[in-house]
Amino acid sequence: MAALPIVASLAEPADEPARHSIDGGWMRRLAAEFGSPALLVTAAGLGAAAGAFLLSQHLQPCDDAYITFRHARNLARYLRPAWNLEGRPVLGSTSPAFVFLLGGLGLVLGVDRIDQLAFALNAVLLAAITLLAYLVARDLGAGPIPALAAAALVGFNSVNVFILSQGFEAGLLLAVLMAGLYLARTGRDLPAVVLASAAPLVRPEGILLTPLVWGAILLGRRFRARLLAAYLALPLAWLVFSTAYYGSPIPQSIRARRAEPAVFRPYGGGRVDLAHRLASIVPEAAALARREASFYLLTGYRRLEEVPGGRLGPAWLTLLGLPVLGATLLRRPDARIVYLLYAPLFLALYGWIGHREAWYFPSFVTFGVLTLFHGGVVTLDRGWSLLKRITGFTSPWLPALSWTAVGALLLPANNYAVNHGQADKGRLFARDPRGEAFERAEHERFNGYRRVAGMLNRRGDPPEPALTSEVGVFGFFYRGEVIDTVGLCTPEALAFYPPPASDVWDERGRPLTYEDNLTPTRMVLDLKPTYVVNGLGFVRNLLQPGHPFLREYVLLGSFGTAWGDPLLVFARKDAAAGPDGP
Repeated sequence: MAALPIVASLAEPADEPARHSIDGGWMRRLAAEFGSPALLVTAAGLGAAAGAFLLSQHLQPCDDAYITFRHARNLARYLRPAWNLEGRPVLGSTSPAFVFLLGGLGLVLGVDRIDQLAFALNAVLLAAITLLAYLVARDLGAGPIPALAAAALVGFNSVNVFILSQGFEAGLLLAVLMAGLYLARTGRDLPAVVLASAAPLVRPEGILLTPLVWGAILLGRRFRARLLAAYLALPLAWLVFSTAYYGSPIPQSIRARRAEPAVFRPYGGGRVDLAHRLASIVPEAAALARREASFYLLTGYRRLEEVPGGRLGPAWLTLLGLPVLGATLLRRPDARIVYLLYAPLFLALYGWIGHREAWYFPSFVTFGVLTLFHGGVVTLDRGWSLLKRITGFTSPWLPALSWTAVGALLLPANNYAVNHGQADKGRLFARDPRGEAFERAEHERFNGYRRVAGMLNRRGDPPEPALTSEVGVFGFFYRGEVIDTVGLCTPEALAFYPPPASDVWDERGRPLTYEDNLTPTRMVLDLKPTYVVNGLGFVRNLLQPGHPFLREYVLLGSFGTAWGDPLLVFARKDAAAGPDGP
């Protein structure tokens, strides 16, 4: 059964959910949602296969993910959803919803390894995402088999699989986004607006669900005051709680991003001016669409230089379906456009904000895949109709050819490799879209910082404060206070940026480090941490002959590597003696 053209008007979607008002138990209603009991079982099997495949990947390390894990572990173990256990609570995670979900599960289940819990949870979420992708594809007009193909393209997408194997909150965000849009589209507005209100607490781009859900509701003339009350309840509760507990409803990790011009090379100072960036949102979004975003979507890599051969694969041909899809939507407007608007809104949002990381992109890739699949099928179906009118030729196989061809074009847009003996990978594993260098760096940092944390935990009970630039893995495994030099989890650190020229350049005007960040001298001397833990590149400025840092701190040793540099541990001289020696 081929994908059908969009036919409903904007005012009509409210009537469509009548198909869900089926007498009988919840299993019967659920089967009707999927089309039949057999289709429900098939889609559930596909979702279970996607979740099992994710588990086969093994947990992959990423330092940033462990920032959230430390918050959740502190909640599960000490009922304190904050970065440190002492002082004013600080929220250094951009995903408070994921912090509370993981922390709550850890508390109930008695699980201390929150990273493993997040990985297992993401397997369940990926199964749900695959099921939701099937429902979205059906709602877009696809028949059962094409919808299953679209769901498989989402559930086994290499970007989704790799990022979720790192334990990031992208799985929760995707489930909330897809469920919210599907519920709004099918007339179940109350749960849809509740999900829309929760989405920004999962990730900042979750705010995009609000205009899409409310757009479907308002255009369907289904506004009710109780929907607005339900939408406002959670944000108001968060505003009251977070202001009282953290001092602000905005996580410190987001507020610290405004200081990036001062914190990172070339240390120009000032703040990110989002109001000023509004003027360049269109060209920035277009540049993001042409390069980074399209590479993630069409190749599974962040940069074209990382792609074998340095060229786009056949997936780019699916872009040719977008003009026909756009013309169809303009000619016969339909509220199902909400599924297709997420990807361009994502580009506009991050074209405006500027800062982005690989783990932001699963939601864009997922909705991008669904858009390209639907656009390609609609285009080919229109082509077959034109061929029939011109030549009179028709065949029952042509609709199947449409979705098969589009699926075959999108399948190579994945970044997989066969395992040749790596113990921490599946037999077929998704590769880091950032490239092999980043993947190696994540593993070496995980091993090094975990080793250092264990060593320092044995030196004191309770462990003394430690300062580091890469706080995730070290912070998760270290039991003491951790000072974050870039300010994501330690607001006080931002007062020491931009660093003075003496921290940046040597006497001959040469840069002291080529890392994108360094540890300011005054930060260490004023905050007086017991330990300084960093890769050589981040502290090279502190190691110049005669530097005051060397008068107060002594090297305990090198413990592995970080970004190819030795991972160094320094202790204040009055605390240097310990079980492991100076």
